[in-house]
Amino acid sequence: MKKLKSVLAFILSMALILSVCISASAVTTINYGDYSYAANGDGTYMLYKYNGSEKNLVLPDNVVGLPVKGIYDNCFKNSDIQSVTIPDTYTSIGKSAFYGCSALTSITIPDSITTIGEMAFVDCTELSAVEFAGTPKISSIPYAAFKGDAKLVSFTIPKSVTLISTYAFSETGIITMNIPDNVTSIGKYAFNACASLVSVSLPSKLSEISSYTFADCTALESIALPAVLTTIDNRAFSGCINLTDVELPSSLTSIGKYAFYNCSSLGELFVPDSVTSIGAEAFSPMSFSNTITISYYAGSYAETYAYENYVKSVKSYTKLLGDVNIDGKVDIDDVTYIQLYKVGLIDLGYRSLELSEVTGDGKVSLRDATTIQMYLAGMINSF
Repeated sequence: MKKLKSVLAFILSMALILSVCISASAVTTINYGDYSYAANGDGTYMLYKYNGSEKNLVLPDNVVGLPVKGIYDNCFKNSDIQSVTIPDTYTSIGKSAFYGCSALTSITIPDSITTIGEMAFVDCTELSAVEFAGTPKISSIPYAAFKGDAKLVSFTIPKSVTLISTYAFSETGIITMNIPDNVTSIGKYAFNACASLVSVSLPSKLSEISSYTFADCTALESIALPAVLTTIDNRAFSGCINLTDVELPSSLTSIGKYAFYNCSSLGELFVPDSVTSIGAEAFSPMSFSNTITISYYAGSYAETYAYENYVKSVKSYTKLLGDVNIDGKVDIDDVTYIQLYKVGLIDLGYRSLELSEVTGDGKVSLRDATTIQMYLAGMINSF
């Protein structure tokens, strides 16, 4: 048997050499058992195509003694496999590798995998469980990786991931999504039309919400935006008809066209004075039965935008430093709010935090509470 494997390995090697001589651009493939294998040119192979009829697969880690290192593009595309076990020697899953595998129900990705190709699991309509074993090494969730996987209701993003690409989870059945802080970029349409998405935890370093990222997430009711967010792009939340609670951070500078279009349940949205650009129809609901109230500080860009764009319902506030509870005056209640916040008994929104910071040191501390007390006692005249 050992001699036979050696002979077969020699034949495979000779086939590789001959194929390369015939065409330098062609993929070298060899059929063996239920699979076709593609040569990498270094004595290793990739699964190129599945030719068998079995539904539950344990993928081979070698072909007659030569190592198999991964899954080639389109390898299982539109096949009817139901389960697959990937060896922990594989390092990659190719583009569209499991595209349209409508009977595939679950998959475990070993931590030897460093790359997953674009559209790898598109329209795996029965896929309900994706698990990353060990300590994952992938750095991105690629373009349209799980698009259309309607039964994928939960997904844990590995901490190694820094990028969630365009359409990555679009049209999936995900209900909650906690995005780790290592993620610094989320592509357009990443969660578009996730009709069951109720809760999202965004990474603290995210500075931009791209176009259509959460568009038509009709079950989404609230979302906490990162403190460093600067841009909400075109139609980012359009069609989120149940969105009732969103607070724009004081770092925000730009709101794109139709960003909150048809967010018909959104009552009041305060636009901080840091915003200097607002696109056309950014807040317009499609239903005339509801009009979003746009609130702002007097004299801010948002006030000018509301006037020039005939926004029907507006509310103007005076920016009063020290008015932590935003009741229009500075009093001892504001001191109490800061104290309760510092001991963890209450949370303060971005606007309250901005008004709390009266010392000019860039952070909210008990020193701010003391300074407000000094102001109320007449020991200082202003902040």
